[in-house]
Amino acid sequence: MCGRFAFFQEIDPLLDDLGAVDLEDPRLRSRWNIPPTAPIHVVTESIDKETGEVLRALRVARWGLLPPFAKDESFSSRTFNARRETLGEKPSFRGSLSRYRAIVPMDGYYEWVRDDKGKRKQPYFIAPADGSPLYMAALVSWWKGPGGHEGPAASEDGAFLLSTTIITRAATGDLAGIHDRTPVMLRREEVDPWLDTAMDDRHAAQDWILDDAHLLDDATLAVREVDPAVGKVGNDGPELLEGPQTLL
Repeated sequence: MCGRFAFFQEIDPLLDDLGAVDLEDPRLRSRWNIPPTAPIHVVTESIDKETGEVLRALRVARWGLLPPFAKDESFSSRTFNARRETLGEKPSFRGSLSRYRAIVPMDGYYEWVRDDKGKRKQPYFIAPADGSPLYMAALVSWWKGPGGHEGPAASEDGAFLLSTTIITRAATGDLAGIHDRTPVMLRREEVDPWLDTAMDDRHAAQDWILDDAHLLDDATLAVREVDPAVGKVGNDGPELLEGPQTLL
């Protein structure tokens, strides 16, 4: 699964690499301990209704997808991850699969492993060994709800709230020793076809995301122990990526 991650990369190189316009909130940059329901960066692609042109943009979304039938924002606390195997079946996700696919860029994510005695959990940070960004396959949804939304994930008129979920798959190899699920990490060259608005059939999108040929090679990742202080949401800062200390 993916329940906590870090995003501290520079925005301009990311925009240049993805060919995206900047519609995000600069106050959200450089965070080392991002939990579910927090506002996070997403990359989306949509068609402008007036010009017919495709717009790729870096935006802000609430982490935890809110489908149209969600009664309130608390629904997002259980939809921050979505299993790729059942995207086309689950009512919460299937509506977004054909039209509202996205990418969540990040520098790395955390997982916890219990010690041999089953008491203490040791957090690990998983990230590309070369420091390159990760591109997680995701879905988004514009949720109307009661309207009057505020914050960086809200539309300009407050009528809608953009929400997102990170797609996961069964872990394999060394990652399976840490957790049985892992985010769907796409190779850079697979970002474009995943976002492509021309793939507008949810069955085709389901088949695409199930194909392991699109995945980043796990061998390019580095896994290292980090300080247990990351387990407390209120802790933030680059020191969380250092070896275990006594920060709590």
